Amino acid sequence: MSKSEHIHGFDWLRLIAAVSVIYMHVASAPLRGALGGNWHLINALTSFGFTAVPLFFMMSGHLLLSNPKTEDVGILLKHRIPRLLFPLAIWSLLAILWKIFLAKDIALLPGELLNALHTPAWVHLWYMYTLIAIYLISPLLCAGLRSLGEKGRLLLLILLLLPSLRVILQALLPASLDRFLEIDLIAKLTFFGGHLNTFLLGWYLGNIKRRIPLPILLTSGAALLGCIIYGTFRLTSATGSFNSTFMNQSAGFEALLAAVLFLAFKQNVHRPSALLSAIPIVPLSLPIYLMHNLLLSFTNRFYVPQTFLDTVWMTAGNLLVCFLCVKTLASIKPVCFLFTGIPYKTACASCNWIFTFRRLKSAFGSKNIRKTEADT
Repeated sequence: MSKSEHIHGFDWLRLIAAVSVIYMHVASAPLRGALGGNWHLINALTSFGFTAVPLFFMMSGHLLLSNPKTEDVGILLKHRIPRLLFPLAIWSLLAILWKIFLAKDIALLPGELLNALHTPAWVHLWYMYTLIAIYLISPLLCAGLRSLGEKGRLLLLILLLLPSLRVILQALLPASLDRFLEIDLIAKLTFFGGHLNTFLLGWYLGNIKRRIPLPILLTSGAALLGCIIYGTFRLTSATGSFNSTFMNQSAGFEALLAAVLFLAFKQNVHRPSALLSAIPIVPLSLPIYLMHNLLLSFTNRFYVPQTFLDTVWMTAGNLLVCFLCVKTLASIKPVCFLFTGIPYKTACASCNWIFTFRRLKSAFGSKNIRKTEADT
């Protein structure tokens, strides 16, 4: 992939993943309620929403491992790791302070700060720990993948898909047969909880030369989504409580559905979106992810969603508030990089309020010029 190439399909995938991850956290409460019409609607969207994490890893895998600069350890340590590490540190600190506020015990601060060195301060921050670890080995991965021939790539694909095959069989077969699927070799191929597998799968899928027809992708995606929806309902009904076996984020049905979405958008979306350019949520997707669950913890103190409409409007509200907050933080030079991982100059050219005001000024200026020319 050349330096200047931009994959426009990924812009939509990032937006879909950002909205989906918020939705599935908002929906976690009503999904543990009674079965009914609302539950089925929430389950259907959540089944789709759980593709968010594998999508994020797949896109990162393709973009990072297809870039020759990834082999440069200097770039990794000076630029890429700080863009993840500083926002993780800041949002972890905010999470710890929120915990202390809820517990009303300032004495928890030293212990929580020490715990954050090895354990996420809030549940959703696990993603950052995993992503940073994968980034640290990315130069080795990039160098190794570059040397693979056709047979080597085929072997890689088989090794990446074996854990997903096991997860699918475990979901479909009776629990009494699980012991036959506990194959130690496959378990050891599940690296970083399986997320390294989806990371590498993104590289593999992104480099497929043969185009897969869109109807095949859509049909496959619908079938996978149907399996997740029905399987989740069946297991939840059988166990009497919400069962997310079919919603595994690192392998199985969700990983394959994410792969289908990845290919569909990468192969078929080739033009920039005026909407995504005007409302720059995509460049801010990382800080939105880092903030959303803390905001949800705050709003849940006042109202916990119960219905499908609740989950929709609370997801939209959460996204809007997070977007406005991080956009504002990205507009303040001293804190921009700390909270967002985006250099202030880059933010001014892509996503903060200064960027928006410049676009509006330019748009109105062009409109006035055209009007003047028309009058004359």
